[in-house]
Amino acid sequence: MNTSKYLATSVFALLLTTVSGAQTSYPKFEVPVDFSFVNVHPDLPVITSFNVFGGGVAGVYNFASFIGIKADFQFYTQGTGVRNKLEHDGFPAGQLSANWTTYLFGPQFKKHSGKFQPFGEALFGTAHSNEFVQILQDEGLVNKSNANSAFAMEFGGGLDYAIIPYVELRPVEVDYLMTRFGVNGTSYNGSQNNFKYSAGINFQFGGK
Repeated sequence: MNTSKYLATSVFALLLTTVSGAQTSYPKFEVPVDFSFVNVHPDLPVITSFNVFGGGVAGVYNFASFIGIKADFQFYTQGTGVRNKLEHDGFPAGQLSANWTTYLFGPQFKKHSGKFQPFGEALFGTAHSNEFVQILQDEGLVNKSNANSAFAMEFGGGLDYAIIPYVELRPVEVDYLMTRFGVNGTSYNGSQNNFKYSAGINFQFGGK
């Protein structure tokens, strides 16, 4: 009888240890800080693509070893490429200035072991910019208000490299970023199929 009790107690203790180890074998929170570059495809007849540059911060809550919920906030500003392109083609783009922001949420899937830790994500939310209507107005094509906020979604992934405890280098993250900006009163309401690259540092808290 004593042997049975001892065995049951031992098994129970082992299970508790295993569960406890599983619960703490991955970080509970991650905070990546990054520099980001987006090649924007506005689906406009006069300009096929332009680049915006910026960065941002995200927060991930890992509720299991391979899956977490991510909130991602990015801010971009355009370079001189759009103005130069429009002015080269004879359009008055001297007043063109616009910024981009994205607010995205969704699941992140990640391997939390070893030096190299790949991850993938599927994020949904909104983007904000007045870039597209400004381009059309500067070209004299429309004189309308625009939808400054649009639906956005992002699919992709990257790689983290563990350098010291709780700090990882993120050399690459590549994403497909789709936005749905439109101009009110016109037929322009296309999907902008954009390419995004980012790199930075990922900080980890809790868990391991």
